[in-house]
Amino acid sequence: MLRGAAARESVELGQMLTRLYIDNFRCFVNFEHRPARKQLILGPNGSGKSSFLDALFFLRQFAAAGRVLDDFFILSERTRWLGQPKQVWEIEAALGGAGYVYHLEIEPWLDPPRPRVLSETVHFEGKPIFEFKSGEVHLYNDRFEQTVTYGFDWHRSALATIMPGRDHRTLDDFQIWLGGLLCFRINPFAMGSRAEGESLSPKIDLSNIAAWYRHLVQADPKQNAAMLHSLRGCLDGFSFLGLEPVGENVRLLVAEFDDGAGRTSRFTFKELSDGQRCLICLYTLLHFVLAKGYTVILDEPDNFVSLRELQPWLMAVADVVEEGQGQVLLISHHPEFINQWAPKSGVQFVREGIGHVRVERFRGDPDSSLPPSELVARGWERE
Repeated sequence: MLRGAAARESVELGQMLTRLYIDNFRCFVNFEHRPARKQLILGPNGSGKSSFLDALFFLRQFAAAGRVLDDFFILSERTRWLGQPKQVWEIEAALGGAGYVYHLEIEPWLDPPRPRVLSETVHFEGKPIFEFKSGEVHLYNDRFEQTVTYGFDWHRSALATIMPGRDHRTLDDFQIWLGGLLCFRINPFAMGSRAEGESLSPKIDLSNIAAWYRHLVQADPKQNAAMLHSLRGCLDGFSFLGLEPVGENVRLLVAEFDDGAGRTSRFTFKELSDGQRCLICLYTLLHFVLAKGYTVILDEPDNFVSLRELQPWLMAVADVVEEGQGQVLLISHHPEFINQWAPKSGVQFVREGIGHVRVERFRGDPDSSLPPSELVARGWERE
């Protein structure tokens, strides 16, 4: 999951995404959002909530994971009514008290058109530390002196290819943070029990949870113990989660449950209910991602999980984030999420018809006797 993880096993506390700008991507036109450390994103269907997650996921996959632009069909994602060729993304992050800005411009090229990088840059406190323009990379050291210049492929991220180095640790810090910007749309139907090796990074739907957990438990057994303790407190009868050998380099993710009378039953992860699988994934994110200071964006985390089991997780997330560890953006329509988070930590995505998206703070009505979720249900939250 991390670049340069051997040198820094976790990020410094207090790091977070502070701004996202998108232009000419789906329903985003000159869109700007400045997220808080803890935030609930509300809005009706079609207001751009899932597209917001997809935009961040694209940036992470492109600029951190190194995926080629052609893999994304990004030109077909341009805003239909604009008719302009160039697409722009910009991320701002506060890392260790300093400000970073990542800027990306994509344009069509040739006929039939292919997407290519017109410009990709990283600035630290207003000074360039990485530039990729017109097919040429310029790399700067920590004294902001240009050290390397070379040509590069216009169709992929040059930033994703920069390896950690002693003379550009400022850039390394941003790469580590960007690699920990994780987006999730959990899908229990896609999850299996087999881990044929270790996955260093999770997939957006957590379909590789077994292989990712195999990596996590090896990398940080202390956090694994904390996660198992949390699961015992919220998942009825749960006693243990482990990886069982079933062949050469193959492991099965297995959960143990106690019936209260001294009898233990073992189930493969695939045999668990959809809600149990999702809850285990949510606590995995809490202990192995948020507790280490990373940024997590979750689309509808309340799916499949009962409120009685979800409530302790939501409270634990709030505690971790409010202590300055990690950043969480939740996209949800769940009444309990709305009632707890919307008044102080809620924003709404607003869209008139098929026009562009804008962001508003959740207003609600402090004088109303109705809870925020009921105001939303009646459409009165913006009145």
